[in-house]
Amino acid sequence: MRQVGLGHGGLRASALGFGCSALMGRVGRRDSLRALGAAYDAGITFYDTARSYGYGESEALLGEFLAGRRERVVISTKFGIVPAKTNFLKETVKPLARKVLQVAPGVRKAVQQQIGAQFSANNFSVAALRESLETSLRKLRTDYVDFLFMHSAPASVLEDVALLNELRRLVREGKVLRVGISADPEVIETALRSGVEALDSFQFACNVFDLGIAQSFTRCSDEVVAVANHPFGGMQRVAESRARLASIALDEDVPQELREKLRVVDDSVLADVVLNAITCGTGIQVVVPSMMQLKHLETNVAAMDKTRFSGIELAWLREVLTAPAGQAPLLSLN
Repeated sequence: MRQVGLGHGGLRASALGFGCSALMGRVGRRDSLRALGAAYDAGITFYDTARSYGYGESEALLGEFLAGRRERVVISTKFGIVPAKTNFLKETVKPLARKVLQVAPGVRKAVQQQIGAQFSANNFSVAALRESLETSLRKLRTDYVDFLFMHSAPASVLEDVALLNELRRLVREGKVLRVGISADPEVIETALRSGVEALDSFQFACNVFDLGIAQSFTRCSDEVVAVANHPFGGMQRVAESRARLASIALDEDVPQELREKLRVVDDSVLADVVLNAITCGTGIQVVVPSMMQLKHLETNVAAMDKTRFSGIELAWLREVLTAPAGQAPLLSLN
């Protein structure tokens, strides 16, 4: 697995991260542990979770799994969204909801709306930070986390002096190695422009149709760490990506070598384009997809381990996929 440096402190991890949002939520305990084991065995050492994931239990399962492995991995967690306290009814309903989604995926939106009601967002007070981090450390069975992100934070947190000072204090105490913000790209752009000293790490959604923010990180220092999540962008984006790549393969103005690589846009080709277009030559060090199914994990690991595309081809594909319809790419493949 390709390893990357994460700032100047010597921290390193796999360029492919494991997203833990489904652990103990959409996916139950047994399948969650199976997915974690497969990821670790494949060489994945970056694990991204949050206080709110899995109704507040994702961190606990990750901590259980990583017992005895802590010094060989990088843990990223978040604060700011608080899960509601669990009770017997919720614990009984969760397995039922998983089964409903398996047999009737069409009800996913309704289920997600109900799930959303189980969380309280925008909790960015100093007291909320302290309580959240102490809970995270206890559940993760560790005395420090490598990354702590403000979860779905608004731009207003960038002006909260007390909160930023508290984050700096946590770094000085060694409870957190790096602090950052996980937010919409617009907020990330504002954070980068503001140059808040306390923040050196950024997490955001990024897919091949929306790579504009990646350009911002090519201009950042090597000390800045950028983590992209949701790289495939959901089912609709996957379908659009396949269709766009298939059309490129039919374009006679495209060199034959690249057309041949795109001749069949199967899962392996799609993963190769998406994951490497995001992480190669962009300033984004780590990409974090959800990989709860073994076949998805294996495909993504293979894509990141050895891409079939050259750096020039990936740069050209980035430009073509993000350009408005009908706009010719500025880059040349020749």
